[in-house]
Amino acid sequence: MSKNTSKKNSLPAADLSACTTVAVDLAKSVFQVAGEDQLGQVIYEKRIRSREAFVTFLQQLPAGIAVLMETGPGAQAWGRMLLKQGNQPRILPARHVVNHRSGPKNDRNDVLAILRAGRDQHIHAVPVKTEASQEMQALHRVRQRYVKEHTAMGNQMRGLLLEYGVSIPQGKAAIDREISRLLENPSPLIPELLSELISELLEEWKTLDDRIEVITGRVKKAAQENETTQRLMTVRGIGPILSSAVVAKQTEPERFANARDFAAYFGTVPEQHSSGNTVRLGKMAKRGDAYIRSLAIQGAHAVLRQLNPNSEQPDDRRLQRWLSRHGQKGAAVRLANRNLRIIWVLLQSKEVYRRQPEDPQEAAMTE
Repeated sequence: MSKNTSKKNSLPAADLSACTTVAVDLAKSVFQVAGEDQLGQVIYEKRIRSREAFVTFLQQLPAGIAVLMETGPGAQAWGRMLLKQGNQPRILPARHVVNHRSGPKNDRNDVLAILRAGRDQHIHAVPVKTEASQEMQALHRVRQRYVKEHTAMGNQMRGLLLEYGVSIPQGKAAIDREISRLLENPSPLIPELLSELISELLEEWKTLDDRIEVITGRVKKAAQENETTQRLMTVRGIGPILSSAVVAKQTEPERFANARDFAAYFGTVPEQHSSGNTVRLGKMAKRGDAYIRSLAIQGAHAVLRQLNPNSEQPDDRRLQRWLSRHGQKGAAVRLANRNLRIIWVLLQSKEVYRRQPEDPQEAAMTE
């Protein structure tokens, strides 16, 4: 690096001495920086044109200064680096930051929007994840993509065959069984070229299924080795996939006032359309982390499928009432909401979930 470039990218300490907060618009190689004082006045702006110079900039920041960033690629890594050197990183959700941007979209307006969003007390920062949590999150994202592609490929094979008058039931076992049988005993309805194509798709579909099993095995192994996930799995409807996803998210449950707010964070509460004294509740909000919400509802469906209609257990009787009043899907959403509330409690303690109350009076109260 030349002397002129080094001088251009050097940190003018005097300009930052009065800054209490610095905002950074992250990118691959060009970073826009702005700083403000304790009165909220922007007193520092800089454009950094290389990752190396940006690392130097961060290393020279005064200890204790708050650094604001948007969620996005690299934000977690930069956040961990800042924590290690004594700074206070805050990663703000990008969907909230955009509401604070004024003027056209460019790097300067983006970084000023991050500064304004940092003053908004209603915007909660995303926790800085540990490397282990981010690794687990990566496993879940890869598995999620495999599952999506696996489902789409199965539906494509079923759709192609249906156009020729062959109906294949839904479900992994049915697809594997029926299509394999069809390929072993060719039907006059299926042309030879299509039969070859379906055979190739089936092999690819099975390969994806094997990959899903491998990733799922890694997730389950990690869940068995973690004390928190083991405690979460004592709740019916919460298995290694959901428990590890919740732990990897690092939601910091203590920042939620109560269990209802925690469940609302994942969108399992009714949408509101209220005004004045009129309160209208609609369908499920579906806000927040769709992946965890989906896993929670899938786990609830699994519990309902195995529910004993003759059980006298308080929990089972509650589920039976939900089924009779709200149907299968409505009951599953309510159970998912309840499980998320239980997760909020367990994340803040070292206890496990006890389904059967020890006190008969307590059991009567749960009815």
